[in-house]
Amino acid sequence: MKAIAIVLLAALAYSHLVSGEPAVKANGIFVNRQHYSSISVANGGPWGTWTWTDMCPEHFYAMGFSIKVEEYGGADDDTALNGIRLFCINPNNTDSTVYSVESDSGKFGQWSTITWCPKGFLVSFQLKVETPQGIVDDTAANGIKFRCTSGAIIEGVGSIFGDYGGWSNACTRGGICGIQTKLESYQGGFVDDTALNDVRFFCCD
Repeated sequence: MKAIAIVLLAALAYSHLVSGEPAVKANGIFVNRQHYSSISVANGGPWGTWTWTDMCPEHFYAMGFSIKVEEYGGADDDTALNGIRLFCINPNNTDSTVYSVESDSGKFGQWSTITWCPKGFLVSFQLKVETPQGIVDDTAANGIKFRCTSGAIIEGVGSIFGDYGGWSNACTRGGICGIQTKLESYQGGFVDDTALNDVRFFCCD
């Protein structure tokens, strides 16, 4: 019964968003929500600084995500993955309210459609990263995969460079409820930009 309810919530969230009603942006309002752990990976890019944290409201967990990607165009300077946005729902509430949470994002690329867990919530992730290229163009993070509480693995359509590293630890209770990105700010013309380099997520009960 609980699995059916979560599938129903996903359908409600999806119909709410495709009907033209945007998700409500958290915008740091819930940043003081308590989390019991953070999860990260070892292969993040070396550039940039850690930016702000954004959190789902209390009792909400991330069930879907979208990514902002600059498509490879053969240009001299590509940035690949620029941003990650989480979509949070409340499994104990049958209304269709969806909150989006987002840390800092780069200026390049377009946001993808939302990829949802078929049931359950996001609990761990892998990051696709291109290692430093020396004098050749660097792109750093290129894509991301998540594992859901159901065991399903979902992936956004990222860029072509780099490789996936190991999985992060998994949230042991609840699910992912917040995000913080490591971003290299725009470097200006004729300077190599990498945009998003790394990310960590927060786990809540």
